[in-house]
Amino acid sequence: MNARPGSSRRDVYRNLLISLRLLNGARSIRYSGLVPKSRWGNAIAFHLAERGWSQRQLADKASLRPNTLTNLIKHGRDSDTATLSRIAAALQIDLAELFLTHEQIEILRSHREHRVERLKAAVMRELSATVSTVVQKEVDRLARLERDAGSRKRAAKR
Repeated sequence: MNARPGSSRRDVYRNLLISLRLLNGARSIRYSGLVPKSRWGNAIAFHLAERGWSQRQLADKASLRPNTLTNLIKHGRDSDTATLSRIAAALQIDLAELFLTHEQIEILRSHREHRVERLKAAVMRELSATVSTVVQKEVDRLARLERDAGSRKRAAKR
């Protein structure tokens, strides 16, 4: 079985969406009517506004026709996984974020930022412990050097 590059990630998203009943498993790549048709249109519009991009800029970055984005955003048209994946890649977000509400996006970002803050704190603790150890070793080394120099001076005076 020859898998296309990136198809396994797409399959994971597809299976996740099917299990959440956001994607109709009987059909190959069309999203079911259970998802509000404007869900990804609203998410795309939100990300465009957040970045200050026009639909044309996103269309260029995603290698799509501008009217495809207009159909998604303004008219709530269905789309396939490949198109939504290209849009997500151009926006540098996960495909799943196109199915989230504004509130869910904020919660996800808050969680990510909290994880980043915890990681920063852990790195700072590790660095401070490492720096403290290095500084203590250097202080000990300098103290030994001074002791050895004092011993030599006393030995030279005798």
